[in-house]
Amino acid sequence: MNRNTGYKGIINCITFLLLLSPVKIIAQDIHPPGVPVVNISLPLAHLIVTSSFGWRIHPILGKPDFHGAVDLAARNDPVYSIMDGIVCETGKHHILGNYVRIDHGNIQSLYGHLSHTLVKAGQTILAGQPIGITGSTGRATGEHLHFSIRFGDKYIHPLLFLKKAMEQQVSSPPFQ
Repeated sequence: MNRNTGYKGIINCITFLLLLSPVKIIAQDIHPPGVPVVNISLPLAHLIVTSSFGWRIHPILGKPDFHGAVDLAARNDPVYSIMDGIVCETGKHHILGNYVRIDHGNIQSLYGHLSHTLVKAGQTILAGQPIGITGSTGRATGEHLHFSIRFGDKYIHPLLFLKKAMEQQVSSPPFQ
């Protein structure tokens, strides 16, 4: 079993995280009996939000800016794909630095400021599979993971998305 797979306890922790940021959450390998294993993973083993989704004063530019992601504190940590998918793009961007974009069907996840990428475009990825190592490449004030979710052409709150996805997976009866 993947130690990074989400369970109902993690859902409650993410809810708490959204209310009291920054808060440290550790993904633990707790699997209640009768609850089906889900294909949702956290992007890091520890979640500490350093910059939330939404409007903020940009830490470098000093101007109001919409942040379509969450920044998660990290130090040379492995980054995991949140869901099964296909790597649609990897590269180096002047703002994102080294990044990986994964297509999960109707959504895409993006992981930025990586020191190293571990995957290539076209590669099939499983939830919880390492895809990179955190870093501070591109326009960054320090090492962290820039993590975003895009649904169509709209960015959505990535932690709320993970919470909802985990709730739907965990609450589904194993036999329907």
